[in-house]
This record gives sequence, structure tokens and C-alpha cells, in this order.
Amino acid sequence: MHPTPCDTYPGVDNTGLYLHIPFCAKKCRYCDFFSLAAPDRIFSFVKALLREIQLSGPLVPGMVDTVYIGGGTPSLLSAAQVDVVLSTVRDNFRLSTDAEITMEVNPDSATPAWLAAVRQAGVNRINIGIQSFDDARLAFLGRIHSARQAEDALEASRRCGFDNIGADIIYAIPGQTRRDLEKDLDRTLSFSPDHISCYMLTCEPGTPLARALENREFDPLPDRQAADLFDTVSRYLTGRGYLHYEISNFATSPDTMARHNTKYWRRVPYVGLGPSAHSYTGTHRWWNHRDLDAYEKALQQGRPPRQEAETLTPAQQMLEAIYLGLRTADGILMAAFEAEFGVDFCACFAQPLAQCRDQGLVVLSRGRCMPTRRGMRFHETVTARFVGRIDLP
Repeated sequence: MHPTPCDTYPGVDNTGLYLHIPFCAKKCRYCDFFSLAAPDRIFSFVKALLREIQLSGPLVPGMVDTVYIGGGTPSLLSAAQVDVVLSTVRDNFRLSTDAEITMEVNPDSATPAWLAAVRQAGVNRINIGIQSFDDARLAFLGRIHSARQAEDALEASRRCGFDNIGADIIYAIPGQTRRDLEKDLDRTLSFSPDHISCYMLTCEPGTPLARALENREFDPLPDRQAADLFDTVSRYLTGRGYLHYEISNFATSPDTMARHNTKYWRRVPYVGLGPSAHSYTGTHRWWNHRDLDAYEKALQQGRPPRQEAETLTPAQQMLEAIYLGLRTADGILMAAFEAEFGVDFCACFAQPLAQCRDQGLVVLSRGRCMPTRRGMRFHETVTARFVGRIDLP
């Protein structure tokens, strides 16, 4: 039986709310998120999303202090649609007065007028999908905006009054050198973003990019070279004052860290609305239909559009605490881990701790087990050693 929010949501006052907008003007070659190039369906989708908000809000007792509108390309919504969505959230959830309300935008659809209007509607943080300032690399990724449009979007966001602006960059693109990457980072820094996310390009199964790789249409960067570019990103941005607080994320200060995404790494409850969106309580996780027709049909019938759910075992919860905690610079607070799982952290993980400390991958300090930069670079290796000590079902 699927759990419902009423059954499982604790009344915590720092719940996150994610809204998935599943539309794109064109699907990027590397993207494996659920999205459709079907802008003619936006109107009916928004109607369904509003209904899901109305059904879900009363079942979540805690205060919501972050809202993240992602996709897809949320900036394909009109400013009026953004306004009605956020108004419906306020009417149905307990939204804190200082909530972080983030919206992802693509440079080609972020006009000054639209940016000003969504800011007026309540969006107070913008995350711009820059990816690169090189038009050839943008074309390889399947992006439809130009480097000039990326610059215009960054400038317009600041002019429209946004004081919390994030920029996304993709690196380890085939043929990219360290100097190429530094040029992208230089151009990004010239606009003084408050937050920068730098993602290593991966070829997810089923994506056009993965098929192109299978057909040998391009040569990927060797793993060692891609990992070296991770070091380039980290050293370059921390050397210019940014805090490297999570494997892929950098902020100018603790105040500009992505509050919503931090919930994922800290395993704080969140509600996911929209097709394919996931929800999490700490002990349960469920997700909506990854199909727009099924999603809309369920809501037309007054039913939650849920596809599947799972109850997490203590071992699964421990695995996630390690995997997610070691993504962050703060790492794992060992006393909290021991209180939650009833095990002595240092005793349980003595062997991987010794290995990782000897190899400069983690440090123990202030009651925390924290990854070094090298530990972040080799995150999969580090976590595999720890997870090997957990008895999974």
C-alpha cells in the first residue's frame, strides 16, 4: 500500500517543496530528466499542478521554507502562470515569510520583462542554465541558447533586482582543456553570481548523447583528465573566494548556499509535485507518474498522481546518510549518526576510515567525518568503502 503524506510526513518546520515543470523547447542531448517538447500542453498541465498543490498542501503539517521550481524549462511558463502557481502554494501550504523561492531559467526564455514579473510574483532566487560560454560546446550539448544570450540573462537578472543568482556550468565536454574551462569560469565570474554549480558531463543511458557515444560519434574525455578538471574547478573558484560546500556547488557565503538542495544532502523531508517528482520523509519515498497523460488523468479523477513508493530500511537510510553526507564539505556529524542508527561510527567504519584517512580522502575534525577535496574527487570510491560495511538486504 502506498503511504500518503498524511500518514508519513512529520510536522517539521523546514520542509522543502519541489515543483517539476516538464517542458522544454528542445530536449538537451545529455538530459535524462522527464521533459517534453510540447509547449501546447502547458495550460492543461498547470491546471493539473494547481490541483495537486491543493490536494497535497493540507496533508503537510510542517512549515515549508524552500520552494524550487525545476524542470524541464520552468521559464517556458508565463509570468502569470508562475504567479498563480505560487499564489496557490501560499494558499495551501504553510509557507514561511522568508522562504527561499528558486526558479530555474534558460537564457533563451529569460527576458527582462519576464524576470521582473516573476520577481514580483515572489521568486527570490534565479538559477540560470549557462552550461558554457562557447557556442560550439553549447551546440554539442544540444543547448539552443547562445553565449551572448547567457550573458544577457545574467545581466538582466541583476538589473531586475535579484540578489541571489546562481549559474550552472557543465565541464569535461569532449575536447575541453583546462584553459577552456578556466575561460568559462572567468566569464562566469565577471557577472559576480552568488552561487555556481559545476557539473561534470555524464552520458546517462537512453539519452541522445549516450547513443552518440555508442555510435562512436565523439571521444569522451579520459576519466583522469575529467577528474583533473574537477580539481581545476575547485581550486579556481575557492581561490576567488567561493566556498566549495558540496561536490558540484560553490557559494559566495553560507547565506547564498542553495537552501533547497541542501535538504537533499541532509536528508530533510521534501514534497515533490509534478510528473516524475519525488517526495521523501526520512523513512519513506514515493514518486509521481513519469508520464504527463497518467499524471493529468489521476488529478482529473481527484487521485494523487503517485506511481510507486518504498519504505526505506534502516540499512538503506544509513547508506543514504553516508553517500549524501560525504558529498558535502561538512560531512557527517558522527554523534547525530550514532544517535540515529545506534552504532559507534568510528568503530563500525574503522577499516574504511583508516584507509581513507591514510590516503588523504577524509579528515576527522570537530566531531565530523569530512571529505577533503581529493575525497570529493573520488567520492564513489570513498563511499563504496563505507557502504561495504553495511549489511544491506
